[in-house]
Amino acid sequence: MPYFKCTLVDEQGHFQTREQYAESRQELVASLAGLDEKLLAARRLWLRDFSLGHLFRRKIGTTEFLLFNQEMITLLKSGIPLIRALEIIVQNTPFGVLREVLAKAAGNIRNGMQVSEAFASPQIPHVTIYRASLTAGERSGHLEQVLEKFNVYLGKINNLRRKMISGLTYPIILLLFMVAVILVIAIFVIPRFSSFFTDMDAQLPSITLFFMEVTQFLRANLLPILGALLLAYLTVRGIERLNPRVVVVDQLKLRAPFLGRIAHENAIAVFARTLAILISGGIPVPESAEIAVATFANRFHHQQVLDVPDKIRQGNLLSAVLEEVPMMPRILVEMVRVGETSGNLTAVLDESAEYFERSLDNRIGTLISLIEPVIIIGLGVVIAVMLLSVYLPIFSVVKVAQ
Repeated sequence: MPYFKCTLVDEQGHFQTREQYAESRQELVASLAGLDEKLLAARRLWLRDFSLGHLFRRKIGTTEFLLFNQEMITLLKSGIPLIRALEIIVQNTPFGVLREVLAKAAGNIRNGMQVSEAFASPQIPHVTIYRASLTAGERSGHLEQVLEKFNVYLGKINNLRRKMISGLTYPIILLLFMVAVILVIAIFVIPRFSSFFTDMDAQLPSITLFFMEVTQFLRANLLPILGALLLAYLTVRGIERLNPRVVVVDQLKLRAPFLGRIAHENAIAVFARTLAILISGGIPVPESAEIAVATFANRFHHQQVLDVPDKIRQGNLLSAVLEEVPMMPRILVEMVRVGETSGNLTAVLDESAEYFERSLDNRIGTLISLIEPVIIIGLGVVIAVMLLSVYLPIFSVVKVAQ
């Protein structure tokens, strides 16, 4: 992206040099027009345009974006106008994706664009929800309050994601290690002993014969098996792309033991939390539901809730519409119904999200406490059986020789 090295002078005659992001020289001049400083010269920094970071575009980090919003909230509460607050943050932000997005947004806002439209970059985390929050802040005139609620939302979503990743990383690594050890023993170790036993023309135990046949089969057919599995996966994905109504892979993910339930509750928690922040910001329920429905990354989930916004626009209550969705937990439907009756839907949705987040924490903890000993015991049993299949014939040969 274009960067310019600018030389500016203020009313007291003090010169200052700084680097500024802008799409063009015209945009650069427009972005600096409202400042007390006058632009004297601007030189394009071509080398910065071709940095390694621009070759591999990435999203803004969640923590980085949280800090930006917190800075914006602090500046707005102190009475600094939005555009000036953005300029201050841009000047103090290191060069990178965040600075580029903020600089471009500041220029667009200065040229008359709405704040919610200026922050439409797909590199912003949860950009759809963020834009809706900004829209609510513009309508209500309390942008800093809405940003505070979004920061709470983003923090909770980030914590939930981090807990899932940290909780499942060790069991997955342990499982992969177990599979790797079994494959190494089966493909490389046992065949060496097989040739040794064949040369001795000894009577082999049944367990040894079984593992010898298995290893011979794997050595001869491992690549075709992997190729067939890959072909089957690509075929299913191709069918899903040709016919969007067919959902196989995502449905299988939800039916996986333990992990499927965790993914389901995580999706429900994010859905409830998104609804809460949007409705509390003044976004109507149908529009809030339409944005919240887009948070379902699983296509099987998304298909079930796709028509929820339209049914609400037809005059149905949110609780009645959610009750018709098979995947929606009964407790969420009842809590939403209570919130609609009491007129306190936002608080009820927040409580629902908290409930599912606590349930998710418990499930992750249970999964970790169960899966680690199960994998370790399974690994020990498999290796023990393999070793027995190798050493039993040796013991038999030694006994005969004696």
